[in-house]
Amino acid sequence: MSSTIETLERELGEAQREREKQQRAVIRAENAHEASCGARDDAWAESEGFGTDDEVERLSKLVYQRRRELYEAIDRLKAEEGKERRIKSRLMYVLPAERSRCYLSGAVDEEFEELLRAVEASYASRSGSGAEVSVVTEKPGELDLRGDATWRALERLYVGTTRRWVEVRAGAAPGDEEKARAMARQIAYYAGGHVPRVFIGGRETRTDDLLAGSKVGLRTWRPLVGFDGSKGRLALARITARRYLDEATVGRLGKRPRALEQVAEIARLYQTMNLTGDEIRWRLEQLISLRLEVLEAVYDLTGDRRRFSFYEIARAARLLDGHFPDSSVAAEALARAVQRALETGVPLVDVAYLSVTSSEGF
Repeated sequence: MSSTIETLERELGEAQREREKQQRAVIRAENAHEASCGARDDAWAESEGFGTDDEVERLSKLVYQRRRELYEAIDRLKAEEGKERRIKSRLMYVLPAERSRCYLSGAVDEEFEELLRAVEASYASRSGSGAEVSVVTEKPGELDLRGDATWRALERLYVGTTRRWVEVRAGAAPGDEEKARAMARQIAYYAGGHVPRVFIGGRETRTDDLLAGSKVGLRTWRPLVGFDGSKGRLALARITARRYLDEATVGRLGKRPRALEQVAEIARLYQTMNLTGDEIRWRLEQLISLRLEVLEAVYDLTGDRRRFSFYEIARAARLLDGHFPDSSVAAEALARAVQRALETGVPLVDVAYLSVTSSEGF
């Protein structure tokens, strides 16, 4: 028995083929209509404007017939487009929340390519054999239907856009799969939660669990040559930030290197939650103006205090950061506001507001 995603993916493929068929029918009907209009106009000119000419009358009837056929073809096309939209809406509802992680957001720049080469080199065996890492690009209209039903559904959903993803390919020898999955997990951690596709001996393996457990294996990952030290950490922070933020924003954050690194850490923490890329992007945009100490406090809050919603944390942080000239005082005020909110049950934003309007706010 096929799953809901498999059924919808199959139905979407059929709907897209039928829609393309109707698009071709509309083009043929338009051409036929234009040809009949041209013939009628030529006959009208040759008859010197006499409307009683039999040929003009015959061609006029043909124009009306071709016009009706064109309108009917357009109606059929609109009906197929509506059917396709309805299937897409149902697919978007049943697909996992992490569906947007399957494609690589943002540009693939030189730093990102260097990261992939560093991961590839760190897992290469002494004999020189190892898994290969590459970025695959599919242009609009081209489909890669090699994967499971979820992947095929994603390809059909986004067939009109340029799509990129990372592939890790390894052999079928013992230990190759474990090595390839470790590489994919390390790439996903730094690449904005983009989980690479992993192929073992030419066959794709499931990678659903790679992102959730990425932080667990952080201490056991192999070091990446060229990405150690402060410069390396900053480069990794830029790679993560570029997956969510535009280049101008990343450039402004680059003037505050430690803040950029902290924003990247917050993004990586969000990646372990059930959030889409757009949801993470929106959250980061609310935090990028905060000073370093307050960002650090938000990171600790997000990791330890899941009771508070992001809206509460971000609004309280912005309120306190804008009020206290000293960022360390603002961070301390945020921590104390959290503790007071836990003790009293008063909403965090209200406690933060009291702390900036009354000396007894804490």
